[in-house]
Amino acid sequence: MSSRDELEKLTATKLREIAKEYEQITGASAMRKQDLVVAILQARGEPIEEVTKDARTIAMIKSQIRQTLKQRDSALQEKDRVKVAAARRTLKKLKRQTRALAGRDKKK
Repeated sequence: MSSRDELEKLTATKLREIAKEYEQITGASAMRKQDLVVAILQARGEPIEEVTKDARTIAMIKSQIRQTLKQRDSALQEKDRVKVAAARRTLKKLKRQTRALAGRDKKK
């Protein structure tokens, strides 16, 4: 396992076991998963990629989410199932986009 993606797929417990193999990693039992991944990569001497957030794009998507929520609420009041379902699909897609831009989710 050499890449960051492979380490992020592991559970925090497995990462702690891996961290115990490296003497320079101390306090692994108190670390969060993301901190463990970074510590293991540093111990291995691998490059650490910083994830940057695109704040403007995220803000635009969040405004779209707010608009879609209003549309969903009006569709709920009208009891229009088709519009509600469409709004929910749109919300799901927009939320995935914000997570991807924030660096928490690798899928697009």
